Amino acid sequence: MEKATIVLVDATQYGADPAVVRVIERHFPVVTVSRTDDLGAVYDTEDRVITCFEFDFPDISSLSMLSETKQRFTSVPVVMFTEQHSEALAVWALRTRVWDYFVKPVNAETVIESLTRLGQLVVSSSGRASRNTILQKQPLPEDARFQKHRAEEKIVECAAAYIDQHLADKLMQADIAERCDTNSYQLSRAFKKVHGITFQDYIVQRRLDKAAELLHNNSAAIIDVCWAVGFHDASHFSRMFQRQTGLTPSQYRQQWRAGRAGATGTGQGERVEGADRVESADRVARVKCAPVPLQLSAGPRVKI
Repeated sequence: MEKATIVLVDATQYGADPAVVRVIERHFPVVTVSRTDDLGAVYDTEDRVITCFEFDFPDISSLSMLSETKQRFTSVPVVMFTEQHSEALAVWALRTRVWDYFVKPVNAETVIESLTRLGQLVVSSSGRASRNTILQKQPLPEDARFQKHRAEEKIVECAAAYIDQHLADKLMQADIAERCDTNSYQLSRAFKKVHGITFQDYIVQRRLDKAAELLHNNSAAIIDVCWAVGFHDASHFSRMFQRQTGLTPSQYRQQWRAGRAGATGTGQGERVEGADRVESADRVARVKCAPVPLQLSAGPRVKI
């Protein structure tokens, strides 16, 4: 039995999902195009087609492409795949006369069942006169205006979580980009847009922020703090810390201790009622904000 050809339009921002292509090409002939290709030229060479638009994070430009395609080629059925889903987006797809709407990761059997049923309709109606269906253009969902920014935030959140858990390790931009399903260029752009600083500057900032937390522990040697946050040269660590805080690590620790003693109304050798509770609460707060706790011993330095 003759099958319809699937025209798969890659409307993603960060690359098409190979799983979607594999599911479809096992059962149908597939023509893959990008958002810059001329769909009209593709339709001229294929008699029986189904157009599948694949999105990751739909934005105004990519959704407009689908809408305009539906306006120009009213007899060509459209199926939509998307990673980012919202009720507003699903309603918009329905009103735009999208045949079916799938949220990734997809269920292979459900996709093939839908495309097979649609393909049978396309093949059986191919000899009939084409109908001119008048479609009213639907306003794009409001959240489409923010999808690109959300995609960048998702990349940054993934990378930032990994960085916080591996501050003591060597952090390579390419490796982290791969972990977050992107590339070094997109990762760098995302950090610049979300945080206003480069990826490398963000790592240095997080290491110095963590160092400041660890310096609150008077038992932690400064060289141990240096190693625990990923610096391997004490003088370089001291220079970077002073550049960010205006103080050397030793000066910062002394200032913090003096401020804490003043806040509790007690000197170094004194205790007042309730001071134990203040110190305990402070210690608990430090533990909660430290994803990689520093381990200390009276003997040789322990590398974290």
